[in-house]
Order: sequence, then structure tokens, then C-alpha cells
Amino acid sequence: MSNNNDFSNMIEDLFFPAFDWDKKSYKFNRDEKDMHPYSIKNGEKEVLITHNILGIDKKDLKITNESENGTDFILIKGKTKDVITGKEYSVDSRFALDDTQLDLTGIKASAKNGLLYITIPTKKKEIKKESKNIEIL
Repeated sequence: MSNNNDFSNMIEDLFFPAFDWDKKSYKFNRDEKDMHPYSIKNGEKEVLITHNILGIDKKDLKITNESENGTDFILIKGKTKDVITGKEYSVDSRFALDDTQLDLTGIKASAKNGLLYITIPTKKKEIKKESKNIEIL
């Protein structure tokens, strides 16, 4: 554990020597949201894809539903260049969709606070009732 702290202290002293800041409250580890930029929640009525789009302007996003070799996909693409820092933020993701369980005509998307929400309704499960007379021997 001390090796990790020594490394963090070395990085802090090397890159931030002129700043007077609370080193104990700052961490150099990546947040969970950066290591896993999306989550998928399967519900009874819909599937919700939540995707991190931090730094990307909503007008620069393009979401498409495409089919390739009989498989449907949701594609999310976008790129924004920050005018202050010059840093580019981008997203390029693809999700396979099961059209036997999902209603691909009802896909909706919204963006808020650096997150993209894609909602895909599930198809209503038809309960098949069959009756068959059984012959008594």
C-alpha cells in the first residue's frame, strides 16, 4: 500500500508542485463510470441503456439502428472538441439487439447531465393457450 502512496506523492509533486491543494481528497484512480462507460438494465416493459457521454454535445451525437447480416444494432457515435482546452471527447459504441424480444420501432433516446438514455420497449409476451382433446383408450 505504501508503494502506491509513494507513487501518488511522486506524481503529485512532479505535475502539481505550484498548487496548494488538498492532496488527501484528490485521487488519481479512474472512476467506475470511466472504466465501464455504459450499463444495461433489463426491465419487464423496456430495456434501458445508460451511456456516459460526458463532454460530448447532444447536437454532435448520432444514434442509428442498423442491420448487418440479420442482426440489428444500435450505434452511438459522436465527437466534440472543447473550445477552451482543445481536448476532443468522443463516443463510438455498438449494441446488438434481439428483435424477437425488443420492439425496435419504439426506440427513444434522451441526454441529460453527461448521460445518454436509450429506451427500447420489450415485446409483449403472448401467452398461447392450446387445448387438445385426448382420446381415452
